[in-house]
Amino acid sequence: MAVFAHPDDEIGAAGTLALHARRGDRVLLVWMTRGELASHFQGVPPEETARVREGHGAHVAGLIGAEYRFLPFQDTFLTGGREEALALARLMAEFRPQAVVTWDPLDVHPDHRATHQAVLSALKLCRIPKLVGEAHREPVRLYHYPRRDLYRPTLYVDVTETEEVAEAVFGFYQGFYRWPLTLEEFRSLRRLRGREAGVRFAEAFQTEAPPAWPGLP
Repeated sequence: MAVFAHPDDEIGAAGTLALHARRGDRVLLVWMTRGELASHFQGVPPEETARVREGHGAHVAGLIGAEYRFLPFQDTFLTGGREEALALARLMAEFRPQAVVTWDPLDVHPDHRATHQAVLSALKLCRIPKLVGEAHREPVRLYHYPRRDLYRPTLYVDVTETEEVAEAVFGFYQGFYRWPLTLEEFRSLRRLRGREAGVRFAEAFQTEAPPAWPGLP
């Protein structure tokens, strides 16, 4: 299960999610908002922006081989509070993930930080039957995007097998938003991660504890 604030936040985990999907695991992409206040859409009503970005999420989920959900929260209004955490907890109780990937806790965007906090709370709330019905009490490993200023174990995932999926996801968004970062530069950054891990291409995550990624070497 991957939980992010806005469509396009998932780029850094696309190869890992696709790898799980390719190996037969169920993968669920969750976005807390539809990103309706994106600055790219100047002069476009928020409801139309939301429709476009929801379509982006559906397309990317298809590229990855994932199921997807949008939660009904407003862009830039996330707090990481109980309502958001409870909505996630109910989804976790339904989907029953073994691992959750999300934003790091210190990102500059407040919606990204709030998403991390909501995930933390949801991992506790999903264990309470009176809140979620059939509780999800199995161990869930939490991973987040890495930061050099957080001294936590780093896990590298060899995504050489699914690099073309990650590049397709990036290319889709880059083509729409006309980002200055090129596909070649994106590929080079992933090669650098791979060099750190001793593989061709890699994605990196951090965790508060060092267990192996479930189902992957």
